[in-house]
Amino acid sequence: MDHNAKKVIFIGGSSYSGSTMLDMMLANSPEGFSAGEVHALFHPYRPHHFNPECGCGNPDCDFWLKVRDAGEAHLYESIFNLLPDVKFIVDSSKNPWWIKKQDKILERKGIEVHHLLIWKEPASFAHSMLKRKRKGWEKAWKNYYRLYLTLCDHYISVAYSNLVQFPEQVLTELCSKCGLAYHEGMEKFWQKQHHTLFGNESAKIHLAENGVNSSGCHRSIYIENNHAKSITDPDRRMIERNPTIRDIIEVLEGYAEASHSNSTKLTPGQMAATELRHKIKAMAGRATGRHARLF
Repeated sequence: MDHNAKKVIFIGGSSYSGSTMLDMMLANSPEGFSAGEVHALFHPYRPHHFNPECGCGNPDCDFWLKVRDAGEAHLYESIFNLLPDVKFIVDSSKNPWWIKKQDKILERKGIEVHHLLIWKEPASFAHSMLKRKRKGWEKAWKNYYRLYLTLCDHYISVAYSNLVQFPEQVLTELCSKCGLAYHEGMEKFWQKQHHTLFGNESAKIHLAENGVNSSGCHRSIYIENNHAKSITDPDRRMIERNPTIRDIIEVLEGYAEASHSNSTKLTPGQMAATELRHKIKAMAGRATGRHARLF
């Protein structure tokens, strides 16, 4: 591992997994850059993707317009060229298809790549979905991690619960494994002006100058400690008994290897169907997403 080499760090994870927060924490370094969900800059599928606003908060900032004009094929090189002091880029697009594609491209270009996979325990993820009045949390959680584990072989697993409880320890370990310099206070990502594109607004609200969101939450690392109140007994029993969820957790915790012989990976037939749905969804989002949010 070359500590001086240009690097791209991909963060995978389901929705509401803490990927945007981890992205900005790692990039809270003089040498780091938080790209956020940059995938949507070139593959927009929701209204705000078509007119991107820079996360720095300056309405006149044209950074991402310059990157978009340079083209997807030169995405990371464009960022490095525009910001010569940056040595590593954090991309929290999360989309496994995007990650797989970009990994191959960067390998051919000789740019060092690292993969992080952040995850919430199912009950905590269910709470995140339910408080936003979104249904189908079980399917969403399982489908994402099965697809990721099928497409991506080498990754560092990051438990959200560990990150928010022991941020300094987790970030120190991640920096060591990725060949980055750890800086004291990296977890206080709001201390740096980021250009983070898209991503979770609950995390990005901390970048506001006053550091206060609509709920009166001041700048801090948010720990979900009341998820049990929003989980029904049937859901809780399902979490405890579902063999697929148990298998995935064992892999994410490092107690088992992902294998086609268990439920943590998709079969070739399931992969083909998933890829077809992904392409249809991308086409529909591109065609109608400018006017209405479908996904």
